[in-house]
Order: sequence, then structure tokens, then C-alpha cells
Amino acid sequence: MDSLWGEEFNIQPTKQVAKKIKKKIEDKKPVEVSVTKTIKSKKLDLDSKLNIIQSEVNRILGTYASRTIVIDSLEKLADYIDHAIYNCYIAIDTETNNSLDPVTCKLMGVCLYTPNQLNAYIPINHIDKETGERLSWQVTEQDIYNQLSRLDKTNIIMHNGKFDYSVLKCTCELELNIYWDTMIAAKILDENEFSAGLKQQYIQKIDSSIEKYSIDHLFEDVEYAILDPNLFALYAATDAYMTFKLYEWQKEKIEQPENISLKPLLFDLEMPLVHVLAEMEMNGMEVDQEYAVRLSKTYHNQLDALDDNINQELLKLKPKIDAWRLTEEANYHPAKKNGNGLSKSKSEQLQNNINFSSPTQLAILFYDVLKFPQVSRKSPRGTGEDELKILYDKTKSPICKYILERRGLIKLLSTYIDVIPDLAKKWPDGRVRTHFNQYGAATGRLSSSDPINFQNIPSHEKRIRMLFKAANGSMIIGSDFSAQEPRLTAFYSQDPAIKAYDEGKDLYAVIGSKSFNTTYENCLEFYPEGTEIEVDGKKVICGNKTHQNKDGKERRSMSKSILLGVLYGRGAASVGEQIHKSREEAQKIIDDFYGAFPNVKQWIDASIV
Repeated sequence: MDSLWGEEFNIQPTKQVAKKIKKKIEDKKPVEVSVTKTIKSKKLDLDSKLNIIQSEVNRILGTYASRTIVIDSLEKLADYIDHAIYNCYIAIDTETNNSLDPVTCKLMGVCLYTPNQLNAYIPINHIDKETGERLSWQVTEQDIYNQLSRLDKTNIIMHNGKFDYSVLKCTCELELNIYWDTMIAAKILDENEFSAGLKQQYIQKIDSSIEKYSIDHLFEDVEYAILDPNLFALYAATDAYMTFKLYEWQKEKIEQPENISLKPLLFDLEMPLVHVLAEMEMNGMEVDQEYAVRLSKTYHNQLDALDDNINQELLKLKPKIDAWRLTEEANYHPAKKNGNGLSKSKSEQLQNNINFSSPTQLAILFYDVLKFPQVSRKSPRGTGEDELKILYDKTKSPICKYILERRGLIKLLSTYIDVIPDLAKKWPDGRVRTHFNQYGAATGRLSSSDPINFQNIPSHEKRIRMLFKAANGSMIIGSDFSAQEPRLTAFYSQDPAIKAYDEGKDLYAVIGSKSFNTTYENCLEFYPEGTEIEVDGKKVICGNKTHQNKDGKERRSMSKSILLGVLYGRGAASVGEQIHKSREEAQKIIDDFYGAFPNVKQWIDASIV
């Protein structure tokens, strides 16, 4: 048939083709510019952006308007607190000026909910967007302190209470006693919770019919302070209501007979710990800036020296590299995967000044130029830490050793030495801080993160730990639990074999002797005092911890991995990977361990709830 343009085209006269064309036309959706894309446009002025925010918030959260109140006077605030005191329960949430740092943030408002009252938002530091002046009708931080201090006998419920506690203390000098943290309780009830976020928990546990909304993107690059408090209340005040409803659901769950043993964990351990961690985060650690300058110079000098060593090695290898560049292998251009042209040859990829940070260039140098053997099935041309260590053991090539040392130095510089002093300068008091995650792992162990991990400061690099110093008139005390896990295991399991702890013996060595069917002395890290050994062909008598027992240290280390593995629920495959044994070998060692310590097995089985 002829088209409108006079060109001829054909459509197969079949029902199947016709249906496909019809469906394609019917399914075609109009092109819409997303709100997210629009609001991020740099061409959009502030008023237009605020209009979009207002429209979207009303569209998504407008149904909550009848259930939300903005507290705009001290009298209304006092009345709301009166109701909370009468109810004995209140949920509290804070809003800051787009900041997640309690120490430096400004308190924008407080959200409250108590039963039989509306969801409340208390604006504190909203401003007139035209003049920048604070809205005069708002209550003050002092009002918040005076009124919320009255809640000393009221059960206070928060979600991620550590943050809200810190915000209120830093902005209002208010210390609240948190009764229940719904984020912590969510993890206690189910340690495998994928997300303990408030909205996710509320939708999952309380009301799955409500729209899963996320409007945070609307406020990107927009100060909360300039938003109309009545509009912002719809976004903020709902959180306190959700927190309270989630608390009610969790309380019912934790009161059930099968969960009753979780109550002491929540009230006796986790809730008191919230305040402790909050204080630790707010205090931070002081950094010795003068020492930091000297330390950075020292390590950068080491890096320069390593680079010189590597360059010297490359100079020695230059004739071999030049000869290789003339080969057919070096100049072969393989076809690109997409079929469009040819890829660079290996000779072109290997720069004259080799980039030590490039895995591709190192792989060409090691496996093509130097013909090093492949040492990993998973990564036959690998240049990672594991592969380089094995390559050095096999080839004794200094360049492998130097690159490993170089990577280690760069990691220390980029993670600690050059980073920590700069981070500390971002806080007014010059102290660096971290976030302590109360349930950072499924096992319940604490973790530390953002902006640095305080739990990962290298112990083998004492000079890096000296970056931190005590304030004037104070001191830093370092302490560690010695063999904490076996001591607790010995106490709780009451296994006769582990009671050797009472005799002052090394528990890991005791476990090793039973697991590997050898003597206690053969599982010690150091030869016992008075032991006669041969060193460099001469017989010597060992003093107290003067000569290390290599095989004993290895057995002790494996014993530690075995015990921690079984206590934390690792399988044979995971334990085997840690002690460099096959799954079958690891399973036998675990079975032997349980055979040697039957009470431990019974205690572990009885402890699982």
C-alpha cells in the first residue's frame, strides 16, 4: 500500500501481526517528565521548586492533614506534654537543618505523638524565606528543655533514639531517658531484619495498605528552614505516630511466651547502651595535629623510598620488557567484543612508566613479560594481595614484595594518616567522631562507621594509634578481654575439660590439645620456660616467652577460629576457609571439638531460641 509520503511499504496480512501493532499502539504511554528530574533542574527557581514540593507533599500525605497539628505556642506545647504525662507514654522524633551530625546541627523541630492526641510538629527554627528572619511565633530550645524535662517519669519511645537523644542534648542541653527504641527492638525480635528503617517496618508490620512513599528527594538542595511549618508537619509528624504504633506491635510480640527471654536483653543491656553510645559519639576523640604532620611526612617518605625501589627494579627489567615489546604476542590486536574494530595490544596497554595501581598493567608485566606462574584458579591473572603473596613466595621477585608494601602504605595514608586529621578539623572542637552501630552485625556485635571506623585503627601500627590523645588532665586507657569467649563458654557450659582455666592455663591451648589430640605445650604460642630447643644448630634453654613455637601458634590460632566459629554459628565450610582446611577436614575438627567438650555442645543447643 502507499503511505502518505508516496512510499510503498507492506504489512503482512496476518492476524498475529495486526494484533501486535494494535497492542503496541494501545500500550504506548505519554512521555512524562518525572518530578525528581524537574526539581533537580538548575533552571528551576526556588519558588517554582517550593510549589512542586507543596503539590507533591499534599498529594502524597494530604490524608494526614486532619490528624496533624502544628504546635505554635508554649501553651499548646505544655498542654500536649500534660496529656503525655497522663498517658505515661510519648513518641519523640527530631528534625534538623538537613544535617545528620548532632554535634553541629540546628534543631528545626520536634515531632510528638501520645495516644488520643493528634500527630504534633513543633517548629523551632523555621525562617521567612524572603527575609531570612526566624518566625517569631515559634517556641524556643529553652521551651523544649523546660517542657520535655517534665517527662522524667513518662515512657519515652524513639526510633534510632541514639540520634534524637544526641540532637536534643547538643541543641537543648536536654538528656532524656529513652524507654524503648523501636529500631533496636526490631533487631532483637529478628536479627535477620533486612531493614530496620521506620517506614519499612511500619508498612511491613502495621499497615501494608498505605502507599510506600519516599519524598526525601523533594527536599534535596532545599533548606528545611524555609519550608512552611504546616506543610513540613505532614512530612515530619507522621514519624512519631508510626514509631508509637510500631512500639505497640513490638511490645505485644515481645510479651509472647516464646520471646519472653528477650526482655532482659532489651531492657537490661541494649536500652542502657543507647545512652552510653550516644555520649561516646558526642565526645569523640582528640587528634594530635602536630604529631599528625610529622607522621604524614614519615610515611610519605617511606612511600617515596618504595617507589624508588620499584623503579630500580623496573630499570633492571627494562631489557626484558623491551625485548618482549618486539614479540608478536605483545603487538597482537584482538577484535573488540562488540565487533567494532580492534582493541589495544598488550604492548600499548603497558605504559613505559608502569602504573602500579593498574591491575591490567601489572598482570601484563607479571604473566606476559616475566612469565610468572598462575597461582589462582579463580583469578589466573590476579594481582590482588593473595596472588602477590604467593607469587613472591614462588618467585622471590622483589617487585612483588615492594608493590605489596606500597599498597599497604597507601591504604594507611588514605584511610588514617592523611584523613583523620582533616576530619577532626571539621568539628569546632577539633575532635574526630564516628557512628557506633548498636546492631552492626546479625550477631549483635557493635560496629563503627562514618566517617571512620574506630574499631579498625591498626593495632600493629602503634604510631597511627598515637594520632589520638587525651584531653588536658585526662588519660587514655587501653584494655582488652583476654580470651573472653572461652572464659564465658567455660562458665556457662560448666564443661570439666575447659575448667583448666581455673588452673591458670591458656584456654585456647587447652582447646587445641583436645581438638588436635596433642599435648597442651604443643599448642602454646611460646615454648614454656625451661624447654630445651635447637636454634641455628645450637641447643638453648627457653626463657619466659623468649622463643616462639611456630607450630603451637598455628594450632592455637586454629583453636580460636574453631571456637569462635561454633559459638557464632559458622558452618564447616566457613571454619575451613579460616583455618585453611577442606570442608571435610574442618567438619572432623569440629566434631572432635564437640567430642572433647560435650557440655559445650549441649549448652549451645540449649541457648538457641
